[in-house]
Amino acid sequence: MLDLVYKGILKFNDNKTRILEVASSVTFIETEKNKIIVDTSTKSKTEELKQYFKNKNIDMDEINYVINTHDHFDHVSNNDLFKNAKIINHSNFKELNDPEIEIIETPGHTMDSISVIYGDYLISGDASPLKNNILKERAPGVFVDLKLALNSLKRIKSLQKNIVTGHDGILYKNEY
Repeated sequence: MLDLVYKGILKFNDNKTRILEVASSVTFIETEKNKIIVDTSTKSKTEELKQYFKNKNIDMDEINYVINTHDHFDHVSNNDLFKNAKIINHSNFKELNDPEIEIIETPGHTMDSISVIYGDYLISGDASPLKNNILKERAPGVFVDLKLALNSLKRIKSLQKNIVTGHDGILYKNEY
């Protein structure tokens, strides 16, 4: 089971020269073995996260893993809410023990960017922060390596999954 807890936001000023508001998407996955959160967003979303788990009758202490698609503040700031979870990122993603989850490297936005595959879904983090990154094959606005960023986008798109973007909700595979 996959549920989009929060769709994310990336809001710019009128001339697109300054970010006014940023918070990553947050995804909850429940496999046969584990309860997993992918990205935990910013502190401005703490109460929304708590309310989501309360509404679903899920104890946050029951989360086994928090997977961070990369280590920017807008993706990791609520990691501390999941006290019993093992934190997974690029440095230790091979330690994730769940046969239903696959993690792939998707560098470009950062060198340590990873994406999570679960069933028909791929959670891209900021390898694809917005739907238009996939639709227009346009690199994220912030990247450390343009060629790697574009290659990661092509790889993500080629997998033909529903894509949970870093800041723009879900792009369903029938939309691209």
